[in-house]
Amino acid sequence: MTTTTSPPPPGPAATGALTTTDHRALAFLDRVNTCLRECLCTLARHGVALRRDDGERARLLLDTVRPWPFYKGGQFLFDLMEWEDLMVDGDPPPLMPAERIVAAFTLPVQWIAAATAETPAAANLIPGQRTAAALDFPLRLLATTARTAFLGAAQDLTHLLGSPADKAAGQDSAQTTDQATDQDATHDDPEPDTLPESDGQDTPAGGELPPLEGGFYLYEDIVLGALDVLGPVLADHAPTDTTTPSAPPTETVTDPDGP
Repeated sequence: MTTTTSPPPPGPAATGALTTTDHRALAFLDRVNTCLRECLCTLARHGVALRRDDGERARLLLDTVRPWPFYKGGQFLFDLMEWEDLMVDGDPPPLMPAERIVAAFTLPVQWIAAATAETPAAANLIPGQRTAAALDFPLRLLATTARTAFLGAAQDLTHLLGSPADKAAGQDSAQTTDQATDQDATHDDPEPDTLPESDGQDTPAGGELPPLEGGFYLYEDIVLGALDVLGPVLADHAPTDTTTPSAPPTETVTDPDGP
């Protein structure tokens, strides 16, 4: 008679202790997720407000961008990465200021604008001319950064090689300036109860942003919110020959019995 013994139950997975670097790396990634969630939820709430307050404009915007690859690809990535779960799970995050969203997207928009800008046609094209034109903005950005770093290093080196008396005088001058600034701020800053209210740039004209709506409208609301918040940045890089559609002319009816 043959007996079979069942295999022992699997034990707990071996887990090692996380290092300090692991904790810091996970903390950074958690901050990225939190920032992404705040941005997406804020854009979606702007989109809900646009659908609520200006439904005709929202419909025309969506009808225009739906055929574009960016819209379809964004829909695919939105579903693939399950961003809806990231957005709707848990308590609603705080609104991200519109200025912060614009600042985050300004540089990518400038890169795309530089890469897609039309260059004047030349009779004899220089090899690599289009590549140089596309890289013009990043190169200028690097040059500005390098120049600023060089000037800062030169100032630090000058301060390091200066005499002790000059260093002490510079420190005293800096302390005096800081004290004067603190005194001015103490006298000029209003009391907490009298601080000016927000100018309402982060909320639509109708008032507070409505809550986001999950499901079918969620991705569309993000697109509408992005077009609404980032519209001024995108418009600044529009082609120069872009024209605004004008209203159709009205016909003048002449009364045959009139004078």
